[in-house]
Amino acid sequence: MVKKNFDYYFINSSPYTLEAQAENADGSYALSPISVPSTPLITAGSCEITFETHLTHSSGDFQFRTDTLPPHDFRESINPLTKATSGPLEDMMQTPSVIGSDFSLSYGMFDAGSESGTGLTGNDQIYAYLTPSQQNWMGTLAAAHPDVRNAPFASFALPGAHDAGTFDLAQVDKLLGDAAAHKALTEAVSSWFSEAGDLTEWIGRMLKHVIVGEAVTQKDNVSTMLDLGCRYFDFRPGHVLAPFRSILPDLYHIHTLIPGQTYKGFITDVLTWLLANPTEIVAVHLSTSGFLEHSTMDPTTEELKSQFMEVQQTTGATSIQIGSAADLQTSYSDLVKSNRRLFFLNQPSLNWFPATSYGSYNSSYETTDPQVILNALGAMTESGQSGKDFTVLSLQATATGQNKINNVIALLRSFSKADSPLMSTKPMMDCNTYPWLLDNVCNLRNDNLLALPNDFVDNALAGSIASVLTLQRCGP
Repeated sequence: MVKKNFDYYFINSSPYTLEAQAENADGSYALSPISVPSTPLITAGSCEITFETHLTHSSGDFQFRTDTLPPHDFRESINPLTKATSGPLEDMMQTPSVIGSDFSLSYGMFDAGSESGTGLTGNDQIYAYLTPSQQNWMGTLAAAHPDVRNAPFASFALPGAHDAGTFDLAQVDKLLGDAAAHKALTEAVSSWFSEAGDLTEWIGRMLKHVIVGEAVTQKDNVSTMLDLGCRYFDFRPGHVLAPFRSILPDLYHIHTLIPGQTYKGFITDVLTWLLANPTEIVAVHLSTSGFLEHSTMDPTTEELKSQFMEVQQTTGATSIQIGSAADLQTSYSDLVKSNRRLFFLNQPSLNWFPATSYGSYNSSYETTDPQVILNALGAMTESGQSGKDFTVLSLQATATGQNKINNVIALLRSFSKADSPLMSTKPMMDCNTYPWLLDNVCNLRNDNLLALPNDFVDNALAGSIASVLTLQRCGP
């Protein structure tokens, strides 16, 4: 008998039904049908799908479904020989969140391999979060609660996107389509793992797969992230390395050296969305954190300013005013009235709308242990917030930094498109950090804007966490 283990994490704060079940290869239940309740916040558990070795013609499966309008049904099958999954979750980059007229649904899966030494879980991970629509959560909250409407923007808690532009692989595809650029990119990525010997040939053969596993922290585009309730964006605009500059001459989100969405495209998406959603405010943190070569990749202040102004004109968004750190104590109501709804809280060295921050992220985040992240969050203090413009509680774990060589070897050996080390920790971290936020953010200052960046933006962070914290922080 062979088996496949699944961990599941479900949230349902909507008026609709979210149900799940799992079946063994012989048709019996590995997980009897469950209907996810509204409490506790997260319904989590494990199940073991089994296969008799002689039943190679059949497969087990894991399923979750909603009775939303329209309904959604996701059934992932497991091959009894390879234990590989197939179905709507088999490719991480093809699992877009669903935005309905009155609901949002975000979901994802990590397909665990059999490699040892990675430090990653050996169980497949599935999550699905179903909430009411989060598209206008700020306006809805302010309309219902005068304390929120009249509170300074600094009292808000903002769901955030860590490395917000990594979902866009168009630039990577352009480089892979050019032989010389493909070779140079292979060598550059291989240099991350030079201590393990020469992996260049193998990385070259599976370069895009390695890039997705090592550098992609978001799978939804910016408009969808905004519809899911995201209101804080960690965007890192910069130039590509010199060998790629003739193919990619613009500014892009840079993850170490990997280019993602264009800076202009990001600004276009944000401004276009703000025009369509007049009750919402978005904060953007531009930085060059993690760049491989600051001397050649960092943008100039003039580039950032001129390209923003160009996009503002082309989108017809000149009516939207820019907010800065100096405006954080202005009330939500006054900001909306004056249309000051795009805040820039940028890295001071960029010399454009500078802001200072106090953050939880440190080297310990290179982990797969939720307790390590909770310890980092718990170390944040009111005194540390003093004199800073905003506070950043990072919720993601950077599993790619732990056992780096074994992780990339596992990616090279994998046939799955859902084996991202970064996705492997997403739901288990949420299961720990989201309740922690509800219980502990009260220990921090209420007059210091709170950003909550996470990997793989989801609707629950807005609907079940940030809106609740904002109401608490804005109260008497």
